[in-house]
Amino acid sequence: IASVKAEDFVKGAATDAGQLIRGKVAGLSITIPDGNPTSTSQISLRGISTLKAGVSPLVLIDGVPGALNSVAPEDIESIDVLKDGSAAAIYGTRGTNGVILITTRQVLGETPASVELNSYVSTQKITKKLNFMNAEQYRKLVQEGKPGATDYGANTNCLDEVTQTPISQVYNLSLKGGSKNTSYIANMNYRSLQGIMKRSDNLVFFPRVEITHNMFDGRLKFNANVSGYQQQFFAGADGSSYRTDVYRNGLTYNPTDPLKDPNGKWTEHIDKTDYANPVALLEETQGQNKNTDFRTYGTITFLPINDLSINLLGSRDVFNSTRGYYESKEHYSTIHDGRNGYASRGTTRTEENLLELTLNYQKKIKDHEFTAL
Repeated sequence: IASVKAEDFVKGAATDAGQLIRGKVAGLSITIPDGNPTSTSQISLRGISTLKAGVSPLVLIDGVPGALNSVAPEDIESIDVLKDGSAAAIYGTRGTNGVILITTRQVLGETPASVELNSYVSTQKITKKLNFMNAEQYRKLVQEGKPGATDYGANTNCLDEVTQTPISQVYNLSLKGGSKNTSYIANMNYRSLQGIMKRSDNLVFFPRVEITHNMFDGRLKFNANVSGYQQQFFAGADGSSYRTDVYRNGLTYNPTDPLKDPNGKWTEHIDKTDYANPVALLEETQGQNKNTDFRTYGTITFLPINDLSINLLGSRDVFNSTRGYYESKEHYSTIHDGRNGYASRGTTRTEENLLELTLNYQKKIKDHEFTAL
């Protein structure tokens, strides 16, 4: 088991829990696939162990299955990583690719009531751009009679037209306190994230309230937790937030080709199949995705005798998603695909219920320690 505490997390802006432990755990590979603000870290812990089932480890948030982006990074107390095959003995085939245990911030024992506010602002930029020709360099090829090279008479830098300098803001407000028998914590996290591509965004609100109560000299313990998130982002493609051909055409668009013709219409070429006006792809698309996740769980822990604990955990996770998307009649798809306008709308609802009853016996005899689960 590798354990990383909050004080050892990677400092700086983090879009999900995975980025907090980059480079902190041996054998754990964490990569950020792109600059999309809705992307989640890709994690590989034990390599490729199966052909089709994926390589992502099981993620548990306070003992309940979840995802890296279903908890605010600023609300995490510690992250434990189960790296070897023993994880499968506890979690079955779900733990084949390893297990990541996320523990949120908690209050234990007598704690004075306090309010804590943290915030930060971050930005991004492309550190190394691909070396494509500008309009002047391209025209030299046309003058040299390069086959296929055409001078349309304009000076266009499409990559600049489809990218922006993003400003992301994160605010985290925490209220906590506790007496000898009862403690509480309420955490609210608001994230307004922007991506390098224009119109890319991700607005997320994470609320969480947790109450813990002890009775009978600590032999009976109750814990109740309500958490979740609300998310909203621009949908640049049907069912997703990012359309990859916007960036690709921003790179490969002819730098002498104007974005609009003299009549104010988007410049498009019917005779070119894999060539689109990247700005038109952005501007002639409207879409929005809204996701809501509501999670409730609670635990009851009873210690009938010393060294033996009985734990009952129950949880319910309800996820709802509504997505809408349309392409106008001026969109690339009208010219090349004959759609003459396109629209779609969809909803998704999933429920996950979990009930776990565990008994744990732990005994120490001189230099030997025995644990049975």
